[in-house]
Amino acid sequence: MLAPFRTLARSLTWGGLAAAALLAGVPAAAQSDREPLAMFQDAVCPGVVGLKVDSAEQVVGRIRANAHALGLRLAPEGDCRPNVVVAVLPSGAAFLQRMKDDNGWLFAEMDRTESAALLAEAGPARAFLRVRARSRDGMPIARAEDLTTPPQTAMWMAHSKIYTATRNDILSSLILFDRDAVRGMSIVQLADYATFRALAQTLPQVTSARQDSILALFEGGATPPTQLTEFDLAYLRAMYDGMPNIPAPARIAHLEEMTGRDLFIE
Repeated sequence: MLAPFRTLARSLTWGGLAAAALLAGVPAAAQSDREPLAMFQDAVCPGVVGLKVDSAEQVVGRIRANAHALGLRLAPEGDCRPNVVVAVLPSGAAFLQRMKDDNGWLFAEMDRTESAALLAEAGPARAFLRVRARSRDGMPIARAEDLTTPPQTAMWMAHSKIYTATRNDILSSLILFDRDAVRGMSIVQLADYATFRALAQTLPQVTSARQDSILALFEGGATPPTQLTEFDLAYLRAMYDGMPNIPAPARIAHLEEMTGRDLFIE
């Protein structure tokens, strides 16, 4: 059963990582407070760079198992184009800076604040998510090329205060780990951390919530989490529960209800 994972793990060489970076290199533009939170809607296809083949296979298998448990669609094993790429590098921060210097257009849809925050992100793990607006039914929406022709889409839809006409889809996620920082960590820890960061652009901000999450893996807690926690599973299930075009305030309220936590205000 691992043969398909082996094929996929080998397919992402260092040259493949550069290609994956290009795929994952168009981050979300700033969103209004009412726009839906970004979520994965395409079939999930994990790939790994920078680990030995056996370890890469295990990471791929664990991410697929996590996505399946959350009810997400999976691409065929060993025969898909990776849209969740996990890379173990000498320095993820240096890799992103090199991308910015050599291919600055990849950051064109980020405002300066977002770009600066991404490049200045502390710690040995970071996520670079590509997000696109699609219609409620998943149809592409043309991008604005100038200031006089706004992007438009057409659909049958009654006016609603419950859901919006568009949704924000995570098209691909690039999760970068610094090699020295992951020594001694288990495959499950790395795969579960990557799962959370790949599937959720909006992360809990309250300290107590993060301490009970796999997000604490690189935050210096006394006892590092060994896998996705009960909090993480409740958070991700609530994130992917129901329609993807629910306005952000309603989704956030659902996240807080299902986790029993204040997540974004201390």
